Amino acid sequence: MTVSRAINNHPEINAETRQRVLAVARRMKYQPNQHARALITNRSNLLGMVAPDLMHSYFAEILRGVESVARAANLRILVCNTYEDADNEIAEVEALRQRTDGLIVASSLSPEQGQAYRKLIKDGLKLVLVDRLLENLGCPTVSADNVQVGLIATEHLISLGYRRIGHLRGASASVAGERLEGYRRALAKHKLRFDKSLVRECGFIEDQGYEAMRAWIAEGDLPEAVFAVNDPVAIGAVRALTEAGYRVGHDVAVVGAGNIHYGDMLSVPLTTVAWPTAEIGSRAARLLIEMIEGSGAPRPPQNVVLTPELVARRSSGAGAKGLKSTTARARTSK
Repeated sequence: MTVSRAINNHPEINAETRQRVLAVARRMKYQPNQHARALITNRSNLLGMVAPDLMHSYFAEILRGVESVARAANLRILVCNTYEDADNEIAEVEALRQRTDGLIVASSLSPEQGQAYRKLIKDGLKLVLVDRLLENLGCPTVSADNVQVGLIATEHLISLGYRRIGHLRGASASVAGERLEGYRRALAKHKLRFDKSLVRECGFIEDQGYEAMRAWIAEGDLPEAVFAVNDPVAIGAVRALTEAGYRVGHDVAVVGAGNIHYGDMLSVPLTTVAWPTAEIGSRAARLLIEMIEGSGAPRPPQNVVLTPELVARRSSGAGAKGLKSTTARARTSK
């Protein structure tokens, strides 16, 4: 009992006794049995994170934010990559929930496909959704204002004089529909007709952006400008345009979203829409830890929304005068 209390820094153990116990523990190279401790405390001191694409620096940056908060709280993280596959996602969540105290998830499911999560939450899963949201779960969320992302990107192109603006739309996840809605609102606001032929289905990764733009080039009748659902898709589109001999920012303008870390180092620096990505992770981790350590009556779930801002570079034809900072603010609703 004395050894256990000393190792766990119990207040009833005096400092001298604790130091003597710890000295012996170090000499014997003693390591606490985390499995046994978890059985007693009902805590693993592990958080889980499920992301759709860890090769994308955007999600790596979210993970960095999660880690910064978890490390300060003496917690560790188990991470799974779903490769944008909904079946993989559910399998990884089922595996992690048995080993962790709670999960942070960026879902590849469409917004209305949250049935599996509703059951897990009912069974006691502590969950925070990041970036991509699901309907009617009643759990905390942290994301950008994705309708505003689409609106800002499209209005930027309109402000530069473009009128025939296309959109490379993402897959089924919530951000795709929300950014499409922002695109449509910008067109309506400026009395431009929405043309569904200018919206092309795509995914979220660079190769999908490349293939979608190659197909569009092969068909002909390209728009003057393109808003891509995210930066990897935009970068893939730029690659296809460049290979076909188009001058990006002159012949066709391109805008992405997410402010990928090397976007300003491309041969044609990428215009994008930015928000503080690491803050998504840090805010989510704090919310999850509050849920895990919470006591008393449950509080309504918090929904944190980060406000995006334009980062104008050469790919949209904005030129150096269009450059501006990437600061963003957060607003919290309950």
